[in-house]
This record gives sequence, C-alpha cells and structure tokens, in this order.
Amino acid sequence: MLLLINNRIDAQLSFSNTGNEPISLNYSSNDNELTKPRPGFKKRRLGIHTPFVECGYFFGYYTGIRYSVNYDLLVQSGDRNALSARIGIGINKATNDSTVKGDEYFYPLGINLLLGNINDLELGFGAYYFADRKALNPYFSLGFRHQKPKGGFMYRIAFDIHLERVYDLNGKNVSKTAVMGPLIGLGWTF
Repeated sequence: MLLLINNRIDAQLSFSNTGNEPISLNYSSNDNELTKPRPGFKKRRLGIHTPFVECGYFFGYYTGIRYSVNYDLLVQSGDRNALSARIGIGINKATNDSTVKGDEYFYPLGINLLLGNINDLELGFGAYYFADRKALNPYFSLGFRHQKPKGGFMYRIAFDIHLERVYDLNGKNVSKTAVMGPLIGLGWTF
C-alpha cells in the first residue's frame, strides 16, 4: 500500500513491507523544490509602469534636438535582469540643408533589456516611425537606468544610433546613413 500526502509545507510517504511493518519517510520544508520558480524567472513585481520624458541631441545626417513622451512597461523581471517594452510620441526638431525639415513627429517602439538590480545597464532596440516620411527606422540604444523595483523616481542616460534611408527632394532613395546622439530621460515608476 502506498500513501502520499503533499501540500506546500509537508510531504509524507508511507508504505508497508512484506513483514507488515510500516516504514515512514517524512519531509518538511518551507521551500518545496517542485513549486519554487526557476532562478532568474522569479518576479520582483508584476506590471511596473514608467511614464517618462526624454530629450536628446542628434547629429549625423541631420543635427538638432528631439523630445519625446514615453510609456515603459516591465514585461518580465528576474533577480538581476528585466525586460521592458516602450512606446511613445515625440517631435524631431533636427534639420539638414536638403531633405529633413524640423518639427517632424515620430513614434518610438522598442524593447529594453535591463541588466543589474536597481542601477541597470540598458540595452534597447526597436524602431522609430517618422510620420511625415512614413519611414520605419531601426535603432539600437546603450545606456544606464536607475529604477527601483518598488517605484519612485527613474532616470536614464543613453546613447542612441538609428539607421535611415536618405531620400532626395524627388523621393528617390539616395543612400543609407546613421543618426546618433545622447539621450536623457526622467520619469516616475509605479
């Protein structure tokens, strides 16, 4: 006869041998190995929201300032890493002499990998959608983010590079180029 009783705290295994002498094995633990989450996948907190404003100066194919308002949602969080998704809206004030004019709206969409506990190395990638040009330009970002898991003030400093196709005034694709620059973001985590 085999009897198994299991709950989150205690487990007991009993059986009878051929001599009808009962043998019992007892196990008690607060951390049951079967129900404990895998290392690195334990949630710090579900649904951390961070609205933030961001400003940056870009140079390369065009030069100037860019502003954006963003929303960042923590998707997955481990003990020393996290994954977040970002969406936003901004205005590009940067210009050049031929094709890019100022006051252009853009929409950042991206994924950020945060490595660290509270002071995080931030690796980001995604795309900027420029409404006037109807162009989706990929970007890569490397930076530093200070964000407490329990909430509060958040700031980030990053360097962004994104790739663009250059068009002349007739709409012909002239070449591919890159635009890069530093970014500063300030926000609130809740």
